Amino acid sequence: MKKLLLILFLAAWSNAFGQFPIGNRTITFNDPARNNRAIQCEVYYPGVSAGNNAVVATGEFPIIIFGHGFTMQPTAYPNWKDEFVPDGYIMIFPGTETSFSPSHEAFGLDIRFLANQMQAEGQNSSSPFYQRVSNRTAMMGHSMGGGSAFLAASGFAGVDCIVGLAPAETNPSAVSAAANVSAPTMVLSGTSDGVTPPADHHIPIYNGVGSACKYFVNIQDGSHCRFASNPGLCTVGEFIPGSLSAADQQAVSYAVCHPWFDYFLKDDCDAWDDYLTALSTETDLGTINSDCVNDAPVISDNNGTLESDQQSNYQWYLNGSEVPNENAQTHVYAQSGTYQVGTTTLGNCPTLSNEIVVQITGGVEREINLSTYGERIQLKSRDKLDNVVLEWFDLSGKLVASIAVSTMTANNSITIEEPNYVGLKLLRLTSNQAAKTWKLF
Repeated sequence: MKKLLLILFLAAWSNAFGQFPIGNRTITFNDPARNNRAIQCEVYYPGVSAGNNAVVATGEFPIIIFGHGFTMQPTAYPNWKDEFVPDGYIMIFPGTETSFSPSHEAFGLDIRFLANQMQAEGQNSSSPFYQRVSNRTAMMGHSMGGGSAFLAASGFAGVDCIVGLAPAETNPSAVSAAANVSAPTMVLSGTSDGVTPPADHHIPIYNGVGSACKYFVNIQDGSHCRFASNPGLCTVGEFIPGSLSAADQQAVSYAVCHPWFDYFLKDDCDAWDDYLTALSTETDLGTINSDCVNDAPVISDNNGTLESDQQSNYQWYLNGSEVPNENAQTHVYAQSGTYQVGTTTLGNCPTLSNEIVVQITGGVEREINLSTYGERIQLKSRDKLDNVVLEWFDLSGKLVASIAVSTMTANNSITIEEPNYVGLKLLRLTSNQAAKTWKLF
């Protein structure tokens, strides 16, 4: 009993600090679309404890599917599972196509199948991964596995990001397939790669990628085989490897992959800045090429209507919190505070605009009440209001109608006809003393 309590304590302590024990299972999945093709995988995951067939830890974890290189085995890459599984990732290493005559097409289809299969495992109550799989998936691979990852991701919506480690051109062509890749993509390339020269493999694949966000990261004096800690036969083909050590090549790779995965797979919005910082400060990195749009929107105040200069994916914020149901290009404000808009042009994190501080002077909102009488509305205030302006907007923020009233009646009320506009609209009252906005049907 004491031993069990100690194990549970250590697991809880480890999880509290974001580090999980590594559980592992050897699982064979069968693809019914390809005559029940058997795909044996090594699956590593955050466990309650470490070891074979350990119970999966509580939580929902993103998936990273890792394709091995030519003639290599999943066991060539323990460094990657040791680096990422403790941080809350499930890594799947398919063990197919390890011969000297592999089918790149079949390997790409294996990787794609596993992306769908692991999501299904998360929904299957008889699976050890039931309710343990998040809806985020990355495809990753080294050499042949990197090229096959592009075959897998081509025209496939079930992938959130891609990392190619010295990706190799394949048959069918990974370069051609890359044109139909829409997920954010990062290619890591050793400048001294002696197996898949960058000019013939990595660069054409990168150039072919159709994603709106892609990065090409040169590792200065990096080799082809040193992405793996057990490269085996890979080193036979690399006669003169780069001068960068395996430990340093792997360390710089982790430095850029950690924030990349955290941003796209865990929605860690601060990780994007960490990624850009790593690109600019890691001393073993050479030239960085990128084509990635993540511009912050700019908002302006047009007489009480905030407007963004971008065209889609809006969410308005007041004092750092979402304003419910305010997701148009414009926002008619009725409260004092700090306003921003966020757009999700890259991943699932909002890119926030500049801040605009609004200070509405005068009475508080509850001092003005609105009543409707058929086609007429009545506004009544506890206190007298001067220089009242009434403005109607549609939900996009377009002004529909406006009237000016120099003062309210003796009982501090205004009764007016509604403008001839069908549908939901906004009515804003401004005066010398107060301001308020209502939604009207």
